[in-house]
Amino acid sequence: MHLRHLAFAFLPLLAACGSSASTAAGQAKLTADVAAAADAKTTADTGLPAGWPADAVKVQAPTAWNSGGDLAPYSVHLTWEHDPASHVSVSWATKAQDLKAYSPKVWFAPESIGAADAATLPFAVTLTATGAGEIYQTNGSTDFPPAVTWTTELAGLQPDTAYVFRTGTWSGFDAKTGTFTAPELSEVGHFRTAPLKGTRKPFAVVLAGDSRGGIDLITQNAERLGAIDAAFWIFNGDFTNLGLQMEWDSWIAAMQPVMRHRVLMPVQGNHEIFADMFYAQFAMPVMSGLPTEYAEHAWSFNYANVHFIGLDSNADQNVQDQVAWLDADLAAARQDPDVDWIIPMSHHPAYSACTNHGSTPIMQQYWVPLFEKYNVELVFSGHDHNYERTKSVRGGKAVADGQGPVYVVAGGFYSPPYTNGSDWWTATSSPGSKHNYVELKVDGKKLSFTTYSGDGSEVLDQFSISKP
Repeated sequence: MHLRHLAFAFLPLLAACGSSASTAAGQAKLTADVAAAADAKTTADTGLPAGWPADAVKVQAPTAWNSGGDLAPYSVHLTWEHDPASHVSVSWATKAQDLKAYSPKVWFAPESIGAADAATLPFAVTLTATGAGEIYQTNGSTDFPPAVTWTTELAGLQPDTAYVFRTGTWSGFDAKTGTFTAPELSEVGHFRTAPLKGTRKPFAVVLAGDSRGGIDLITQNAERLGAIDAAFWIFNGDFTNLGLQMEWDSWIAAMQPVMRHRVLMPVQGNHEIFADMFYAQFAMPVMSGLPTEYAEHAWSFNYANVHFIGLDSNADQNVQDQVAWLDADLAAARQDPDVDWIIPMSHHPAYSACTNHGSTPIMQQYWVPLFEKYNVELVFSGHDHNYERTKSVRGGKAVADGQGPVYVVAGGFYSPPYTNGSDWWTATSSPGSKHNYVELKVDGKKLSFTTYSGDGSEVLDQFSISKP
C-alpha cells in the first residue's frame, strides 16, 4: 500500500485535512495563509459572486503560474480511489523530490463558481486540499534515477458536478491582496464527479488499450481524443514497452489533453514489466478481500448504473488468486438493484482469434465461469493489437444474443499492429493496422458501442445490447 492512500482530504463542504505529519503541517500553513480572509473581504471585496464560500477571496493572477523549474508540476492525471460520486484523486510529478520541503496541494472549485479562467477561481481554505508524496525507483534499483508522485484525494464532493482545479504548491497567500507567494501550479484542469449510484442518466466512456509507447501517434490524435464527450476512460494495459519512468513521463505528457480533464482507470499489462513503476504512477482503489500482495491489482467501482471491474491477468497465479474476490464482487454487484450492467476489464483476452496471442486458457478456466454465473454482459481486454468482438458466448459455444457475455478485444491504441483472425466465437474483427478505440454509451438499459479507427476517420464496428 502506498503512502498516498493514507493522505487524503475529507471535505464536508470541502474543508481539508491531512493524515500524515507533513500533511498536517502543510495544512496548518495553508490555514494560516487564509485565516484573515473573512476580515479581509470587508475591505478588499464586498461583492463576491453567488455561491462562493464565506471565506473566499478573489485571486489576482500572477505573472506566471509556475517558475518552470524543479517545483513546476507535470504529468497531471486523475483517478478514483473511492466513490466516484464524491471523490477524485489528483496525481502529478515534479523534478524536486524533497518530501519534507514540498507540500502538495490542490486548489479547486465547482465550475459554476470558478470559470476556466483561473483568475476568476476563488481561493478559500474550503477550496484547497493537501496530500502526500512517494519517492520510488525502477525495480527499487539505484541503477535508475528516483522519481516522485504527489497525490491529493478530494472527498466530500457533490455528485454529478463539474469542477476546475490547479495542482502543485505555493509558499503563501495574501488574503488582503488576493495574491500568491511563489506559486508552482499546473494549468487549469477539469473533472466531473459521477452521478449517484443507480442514476440512469446517459453517459459515455472510452475503452482503449495497448499503445506500447505510440507517442507520436498519440500526440497527433490527443487533442481530438480529449474533445470526446466521455465521462472517463478505462485503459487495459501495455501503455509502455518496458515500464521505465522515462516512458511514463512521455506517455502521460502526450495524453495531457485527456488526462488533465478525465479520470483514467488502468490495469497492468504484460509490457509494464517494471510493475512497481506502474503502481507508482496511479492512485487506485485498495479493495477489501484481496490478498495483501494484490492491493491495487484488482479494483471495482460503480458509476451511475454500471459496475466496472479491473483485474490483473499477468500470470496464471494472479488469475487464480483473484477468484475469491472476483466471485464476491460479482455476486454483490449482481444483487444490487442499482446496477444494470457489469463490465470487467483485464489486459489478456479470454477469447481472441488474433494470430499473435489468441485466447487465454487460464481465464477461460477460472474467470469465464464467474462471468457466466453472474450474467456479465461485456468483458473488455487488449493484448492482441487488433479489434475483435465475439458473439455471445456461454459454456464454450456461441449462443443467442444476450444469453452470454460478449468479449471485446481493443488492443490497437497506436501499438505495433497485429493481423486479426476469426474463430467460432468471432462476430467481427479488424486488423491492428487501423488502430482503434471504443466509445461506449450507456443509456439506462441500453449499451451502445462504436469502435473507431485510431485517426477517428472510420467506424470499425457498431453494436448495442439492451435489456428489459
